[in-house]
Amino acid sequence: MITNAEQRRFDRASWLTLAFVLGFAVFCTVVSALVMRLPSDGCVMSDYSDGAPMPQIVDSCYGTWPTPLHHGDKVLAFGPVPISNDPTAPWGGQTPPPAWDFGATIEYMVQRGDTTIVLPVPIGQLGWGGVARVFGYTLGFGPDGAVKWLSEYLLYLSAVIIFALAPRSGAARLLLVSFGAHFAGTRLGWAGAPVSSAFSFAQGPFYYASYLVSSFWVLTFWPSLLLLVLSFPRRVWPVARWPRATPALCYGVPALVVLLTPALGSWVLFLIVLLAQFLLLAVALIAVTAHTFARVRDRVVRAQTGWLLLGLACYIAPVVIGYSLILFAPQAANQIDQSVPILLLDIVTGIGTPLCFGIAITRYRLFDIELVIRRTLVYSVLTLTLGAAYLVGVVALQALFVRLTGQESALAVVASTLAIAALFGPLRRGVQRVIDRRFFRRKYDAQQVLERFALRVQQQADLDALASNMLHVVQETLEPEGAQLWLVR
Repeated sequence: MITNAEQRRFDRASWLTLAFVLGFAVFCTVVSALVMRLPSDGCVMSDYSDGAPMPQIVDSCYGTWPTPLHHGDKVLAFGPVPISNDPTAPWGGQTPPPAWDFGATIEYMVQRGDTTIVLPVPIGQLGWGGVARVFGYTLGFGPDGAVKWLSEYLLYLSAVIIFALAPRSGAARLLLVSFGAHFAGTRLGWAGAPVSSAFSFAQGPFYYASYLVSSFWVLTFWPSLLLLVLSFPRRVWPVARWPRATPALCYGVPALVVLLTPALGSWVLFLIVLLAQFLLLAVALIAVTAHTFARVRDRVVRAQTGWLLLGLACYIAPVVIGYSLILFAPQAANQIDQSVPILLLDIVTGIGTPLCFGIAITRYRLFDIELVIRRTLVYSVLTLTLGAAYLVGVVALQALFVRLTGQESALAVVASTLAIAALFGPLRRGVQRVIDRRFFRRKYDAQQVLERFALRVQQQADLDALASNMLHVVQETLEPEGAQLWLVR
């Protein structure tokens, strides 16, 4: 068994992991810088508008040449080439307009306010200063960048800290590979994407390099998280049965799909693999957690599994909600993207996810997970119950007032609020008893023993009998190896 001191020392696997993450980050940076140096209008454009997946709203221009494009202009077409809204072709490779080269002038179709106009836009090459400014834009160093990307940077920082504390831990290495690749891909590899006029028309090796960078989701991110669930804190099937073949399969199949996709000329297989990885992760997380809490009695393993579940849930839930809104309600997604509740949710999950991962892997304050899960269950059920009771109460009382008086009354709201306030304490205790009896049986049984002992103390006057009962209570609730009671008479 590896001791804590040994876990802090780098071994060969630790150095290889660090080298891979740093190498991928350098590769992403070089690809983005070279793509930004391709012929372009020198402007960065925002990611979404009215649900369209491609950049099209001009934000800032970093070229050294004058341009007629203004902040807020909506680019509809680069000459005869319209903005692509095909979500299955997000990695450039479009055929550029005729004469698209350095020094050319291309007529853009632009919507400015409510007017559609045609602007002659000069095409040039971003200098290295402009490239650096675009990197700063993508890294979130703008006026709203600190809040916008806080949750992600907390994740990246936590992955580095956890790896530094336990570089020999397989879980720490998988976490660094996953979120290190995420940082390299999204913050460095996609830095050139906002320069839409360069990124969209990248051809040849630039196109394939950008495609490879964007494939980090299927190549490293989801496979690493899946292996983390299957191998931490204990190996489960199929990793336990095939410890080498399973990682090879998790990384090998996506790599094969990434290589075949350009040759097939269709993104369907790529998207199927991406969806399958996400579903496998969700199923594995639920199955492993359920099996661990049902069959495993090791308190450390149970606690680590609970923290891992909580950490991944904090990360996955906002992702599912966000992408569901983008796919099915894009306008609503745009409206709430920068709202205060969403920003607060980002910050809370951004803090919660790395905190849970850190506790699970480093074992610091490990056994607090039972308290966290217990209170989360109690207050979640309590909130839903009280909310439903409040809504039903308001609706029912309003209907009653309308039926009796012919008009609505604020008394219904007041009465419902007072009823909820009165119900809070008894309902919380009732919900907690049910949850403890169902999911935390040992804690519930211990509480029952203590309550019975308290009643016995009130009724019992024999000191020897009380001493015997006290030893029995300590043994039953705390389960020590031995217990003795000394009485001074």
